[in-house]
Amino acid sequence: MNTTSPTTEPFPLALNDADIYRLFTEFTENASLMHDDKLSIIQAFRRVMQAGLRSIQEEEYSVSFSEAITASLQARRHRRPSTRRDLKSFTNRMLHYRDISECNLRNISAPVCRQMMNELFNHSPHVYRKAQTILHSIFSYGRRQGWCERNPAESLILPPVTEERINILTMPQIKLLLKGCNRPHLRCMNAAVRLMLWCGIRPGEVQRLRWGDIDPSEKMVYVESHASKTGGARAVPLRGGALVLATEHHQPNELIAPKNWIRLWKRLRDTSRLQPWQRDALRHTFASLHLKHYHNILKLQEEMGHRDSSLLRTRYLNLRGVRKSTAREFFSSNFII
Repeated sequence: MNTTSPTTEPFPLALNDADIYRLFTEFTENASLMHDDKLSIIQAFRRVMQAGLRSIQEEEYSVSFSEAITASLQARRHRRPSTRRDLKSFTNRMLHYRDISECNLRNISAPVCRQMMNELFNHSPHVYRKAQTILHSIFSYGRRQGWCERNPAESLILPPVTEERINILTMPQIKLLLKGCNRPHLRCMNAAVRLMLWCGIRPGEVQRLRWGDIDPSEKMVYVESHASKTGGARAVPLRGGALVLATEHHQPNELIAPKNWIRLWKRLRDTSRLQPWQRDALRHTFASLHLKHYHNILKLQEEMGHRDSSLLRTRYLNLRGVRKSTAREFFSSNFII
């Protein structure tokens, strides 16, 4: 049987001995290996070559910033429509920033993120912080997928937020608001207002609550995860002016708030002569009077659905001028309008 010796294929780039010698010399000089033996140089060269190949493979196993955003939004498709609208609004602005949409996620640096944030979202501390949270979540999702090693949004310095002091409602203002709910065309707002005022429930949560979430025997309202803003369930006692809700009879699946909520809520404030209106005034009133009456910030944190008490201490509490007698009257079981 005829045998043939294997032939050596020519090197595709046709490097000559001088080229190879030049590459090794440059490598050994840069690697400070001039005085090592030949075997050490070859082993070091092999390690560098393998590390370089791994780096190239990792870089190729990534996606563009645009693809990362699409995947991140898809992973959060179960979130509420309002949350998805916010995410879409902020990420659309990011995608239109210069040519970042096609950049490899792994190659986007902290300085690039900082420049984008400063140019797009630096007009408001609240907006900047929200944008940073969204940007951080995109890179966090990318890290979990193996598309990048670092989260450059972590290095962004968040601007300080000076919270506006929210003036809580006085007892005459509370009574005006409840009297407005007695008007025939605004009576449908009565339950929602009482839940916001005496239970500290957020307006968005009230719109998702149903009468079946109120337990008359226990005098409690249950904000389940499907209705909660943060996704965590909580139970809040019916107190003061909210106790009357335990005596009302409705279908369990019936929504507590009317569908045309926003228009009626504004009409109620206008009718009660409570303009200008500070956002979340009812929730601030509940928080401040609750702490004044019960002296228990952890209990208040739990009932308001906060993960910790920091936001309560910096934003919601306004105890200036609040009297104990006012808080006692507010939470009294005899409070009837």
